[in-house]
Amino acid sequence: MRQYTILIVLMMAMVGRSQPPQTLGVEKASHDFNGRWWSSASSEERSGFINGVADCLTWSAHITGFNATPEQLTDKITKFYKEHPESSDVTVVDVWRRTAEKPSTGSRPTLHGETWNNPHWYLDGFWWRAETSEGKKGFVEGYLWCMRTHVSVSSETYSKSVNFYAERIDAFVDSNGASKANREAVATIFRRYRDKASSATEKGKKAPAAPPTKR
Repeated sequence: MRQYTILIVLMMAMVGRSQPPQTLGVEKASHDFNGRWWSSASSEERSGFINGVADCLTWSAHITGFNATPEQLTDKITKFYKEHPESSDVTVVDVWRRTAEKPSTGSRPTLHGETWNNPHWYLDGFWWRAETSEGKKGFVEGYLWCMRTHVSVSSETYSKSVNFYAERIDAFVDSNGASKANREAVATIFRRYRDKASSATEKGKKAPAAPPTKR
């Protein structure tokens, strides 16, 4: 009987060794941007996160209803978490969905007297230059979260850290200075630093079409 038990233990150990090591899925491995994160983040990081999520969900994931500005959202999201402490595990994007007045398409509402209908709105190199380091960090966090959880294109994988992408975008934008080259969207600059193995598969292919910009 004892020999039989030892044999079973040995067999189980061999099976365990033959299995590949388990890794966390992309969504699990990424940050939980929920109520606890929101309460600890600075106002600049929150604002940047909303911009990054909005940009990616609208123009890369092609999901409507995420074109509101941080100025329109942050107070609503903060109020929701304060009034619903039991919802601290709910993600910021899910709260955004709950508090949204109505879904809309690519056009972004008026900001500072201007209406932005072009792809990626005002989120270009000049916007990046004026942002704080926390705002840039939030943008990258939001954009990466969206790319890793809502965009399935194999050529659009980003496995590096938030700091890696923020530093690369910083360097690119700084090299252009005040020239018109910084009219390029931050999201387009971001794509330059996607994983090389994946970007190679896209050689010769066109980028996916942008969603319509009319309401």
